[in-house]
Amino acid sequence: MTARPPLALVTGANRGLGREVCHQLRDRGHHVILTARDTDRGQAAARDLGVEFHQLDVSDDASVEHLVADLRRVHPEGLDVVVANAGVALDGFNAEVAATTVDTNYFGVLRIVEAVLPLLNPGAHLVVVSSGVGQRDLLGPQLRPRFNLEQLKIAELSALMRQFVADVRSGHHRDAGWPSTAYGTSKIGATALAHVLTRELAGDPRNLSVVAVCPGWVRTDMGGPNGERDVASGAVSILSGLDVPPSEPHRFFRDGAPANW
Repeated sequence: MTARPPLALVTGANRGLGREVCHQLRDRGHHVILTARDTDRGQAAARDLGVEFHQLDVSDDASVEHLVADLRRVHPEGLDVVVANAGVALDGFNAEVAATTVDTNYFGVLRIVEAVLPLLNPGAHLVVVSSGVGQRDLLGPQLRPRFNLEQLKIAELSALMRQFVADVRSGHHRDAGWPSTAYGTSKIGATALAHVLTRELAGDPRNLSVVAVCPGWVRTDMGGPNGERDVASGAVSILSGLDVPPSEPHRFFRDGAPANW
């Protein structure tokens, strides 16, 4: 009997880094499910790459539920790799920018993680695309202790992300210790999520690996034309997360090496 190829799901993948991650996973021999919010663009990208497509909006609970239902029906063998890549970087800074950014870059990851956890096979990899821009030293001294990764729970982390949006809306975010960057704050949350999930899943017999990765500053529509590296290099950094053993306590990597945050 021929062994089936590992099954990989990539979010936010109709262009840029997500598309290139699909390309590289395909070339590694994975069966790839490319997901995107825009059906036409996603289908076109999947067709070009010769991979499967599924529509997905990570900010829509119903869309996530539909994905999981279809995965159970079409791919009962389960998932081996999930790359949570979908994200936004919006111009400006106000309450609406903060709300949209956090909902996509943090809660969008959390929605996918919680939805697909039951579908992950033993030894599966969950890679969260974060950023070195999300440095904890952006936080004021009154906030940093609340991001204690040895004790923080997912519900508490989610409450902190909601509080950031509320503090921006009230005009008191600086007094509360938050930086004036929605993208950076959302990525602090995404990186923290990988660490907290690793701790909470330590007893799972499937020996799952959850890691946050930084692709670097990449020349994409989101990163702009002045990025330091090309899309292929950024995708290699993302997929280096597949090589991080579950026993490694540090859960934030760039180019295969532990990264500071």
